[in-house]
This record gives sequence, structure tokens and C-alpha cells, in this order.
Amino acid sequence: MNRIRILLTLAILGILLTSCGCIDSSEPQNKGNEENNEALTITDPYGRQVVIPDNIEHTICVGPGALRYLCYLGEQDTVVGVEDIEQWEESIDSPQKPYRIANPQFGDSEKYPYIGAFRGKYDAESILTLKQTPDVIFYTYSNAEDADKLSSDVGIPVVGLNYGNTGDENMKQSLQIMGKVMDREQRANEVINFFEEEIAELNERTKDKETPTAYIAGISYRGSHGILSTQPDYPPFEYVNVNNVASGVSKTGDWEGYQVGADALFNWDSNPGIDYIFVDLSTYDFGEWEHPYQRKYGINSFASGGVYAELGAAKNSEIYGVMPYNWYTTNHGNVLADAWYVGKVVYPAEFEDVNPQEKANEIYSFLYAESPVNEKIYETMTDNFGHEFGQISFE
Repeated sequence: MNRIRILLTLAILGILLTSCGCIDSSEPQNKGNEENNEALTITDPYGRQVVIPDNIEHTICVGPGALRYLCYLGEQDTVVGVEDIEQWEESIDSPQKPYRIANPQFGDSEKYPYIGAFRGKYDAESILTLKQTPDVIFYTYSNAEDADKLSSDVGIPVVGLNYGNTGDENMKQSLQIMGKVMDREQRANEVINFFEEEIAELNERTKDKETPTAYIAGISYRGSHGILSTQPDYPPFEYVNVNNVASGVSKTGDWEGYQVGADALFNWDSNPGIDYIFVDLSTYDFGEWEHPYQRKYGINSFASGGVYAELGAAKNSEIYGVMPYNWYTTNHGNVLADAWYVGKVVYPAEFEDVNPQEKANEIYSFLYAESPVNEKIYETMTDNFGHEFGQISFE
């Protein structure tokens, strides 16, 4: 009788365990995505392990450049909100960043609601009230602590990215990580290879050639700073092996840019000499502002009667405009386009087959191949800056 009672008890326990699923070895153990129980673990550049859904449908980008990279990968249609900079009046009426020219839809505040102020000043409440909840947030110019806080504030996975300089390891890593998250690894590698090949060709055309000297004037950094603002490691010069006379300049001022002294250009003109001056067109209208410093050190400082009119490059009319690329961090396409134009100016024989305007459009068309606008981006940008690649005339 006891044996029968024991067997009966074991049978009942077996039925109960089977019905609650406790011994079902086929039950998925991953709790990442409630719909398909699939998830992906990403290690971001901050060393954080981030668990994200395997299928990303909705995204937002926080911080400079993050949205640009998403557009490179052709994933702009996943965006469900943007920072305020994308809807500033000038960003809508006369956009000067190629990715905004390529994606005018970001100016629609109804379709792309506010998620915070530019430079990564996100608004948690605005993110939480988006009609479509992002599956992931990409966050640049931050750190592990900031990324953890944002994720905690909104309850959404946050992938931090080190934006990087054109073609460097940080840029490549960011594109690869974003590509993995978005299931666009092939496109990420295509973009990386594109930059590597372009830079390699620029160097190949100019290596072992007689090295000219040049000065880059008017580099913008969080705004325009006049023609005494420069960059010692200016990539377009480096890619085509131009001797940058300002290569030894150190950072100055609390804006973290490079500013040379008023006598520096005279000194360099004497030794080693300045063969060419290129002007970042973000400074093109700097001299029209009211402050005496702006009038003195605007582009007209190279014109007759200007403080630098006697420089050799000014007297020989060797002054040329190039596209700004420090515009909500580095516009990598502009860096390449500028390098091809600089090469055309200083090595005309080696770049005889190159039309810089056509080359610029070729670069932008590749980078924004899947954006709504991917043709004639160069023309739109130069219209909005008021000048194009070419010699700057003061007549």
C-alpha cells in the first residue's frame, strides 16, 4: 500500500513540474528581446558590455557626429528624434553640413521630435515621451559614466562611441560597432575601405615630390576665429605631403583651438616661406563683423591695404578657399574633398585628371548613397558658404 502511495505521489509531481515548464530544456534563457528572445552583447569603446535587441528598428543619436555615422551606414530611416541643432533655422534654410543637406527630413519637428540640446545635452523626459521608443541610443563625446547615466535615466541601451579623426582607429572602431548593432557590417567596412583607399591614393600621387609650404587660415572650432586660427596637423596637407608652416603651434585659449601670434605669418613668410595660403570658408564673412579684431583679421587682411597684403602668397594671388570640416565635429567627407583640392592646386601635374568639384560630389554621393539627397551636395554647400573651391579674389 505504501509503495502504491509513493508511486502515485511521484506521478503527480511529474505532471505538476511538466505543466509549469520547470524542466523544459528548450525554454530560451536570454531575456534580451521579449518578442523573439534574441539579444546581442556589444562591448563599446568605454569597455561597457551593452545588451541590445538583435533587430534594431528605432534609434536616436546623442552628441556630435553620431547622426553623421548613422547616415554613412544608410540607417537614417531608423531615427525617431533629433537634437535641437538639426532644426536650427540655418540648418533648415541653408544647411552647411553634408549629412544635413543629404537628409533634409531631419528639419521636420513633428516627425523628428526634440531629444535635447546639441553637444550631447540630452533631455531624458523628451526621450521618454517619444512616440516610438528607441531600441538603442548612440552616444559620442562621452564616457562610461555618462553613458551609464543616460541608459539609467531612460531605460534604453546606450552604446558609447569614440568619434575619431578621419581614417583613424577610433573612427573605424565606431563604424564597425555601429555596423554590428545595425546589422550593416558590410556597409561599415565599405566606408572604412573607401577612406583608406582615398588617403592612400592621395599619398601615392604626391610622395617623393618637391614639398611646397602652406598655411591654413581661419580654422573654425565651435565657431569662427579669424585667419590667425589654424591647425598644425591639418589632414588635407598631411594626405598630400604639404609642409604646414604652423606644424609646431600649440593649443591656445580656453576654446581649445590653435591661434598663432600676429607676427607669426611674417616670420614664416621669411623662413621657410609660404607658397600657398588656404582659407577655411567658415571665416569668409568674419571680417564683416563689427569688432575691430574681426575686421582686422578677416579674409580682407590679405587684400590690398590689409595687414598681411605683403605676404608672398598674397602678392602672388596664391590664396584659395577650402570647405570647413569642423562643423559639429569632423565632416570626414569634407576632409577628403579638401585634400583633393589642395593636391590639385599645389601639384597640378599630378592631379591633372581631377576635377575637385566632381570629386567632392563623388565622395558625398558614396557616403550618403542611401539618403534622400545624394547628388550635387557640393553645390548646395558652397552656395550656403558663399564661396567654392577656387582662388579668392579681392577685386
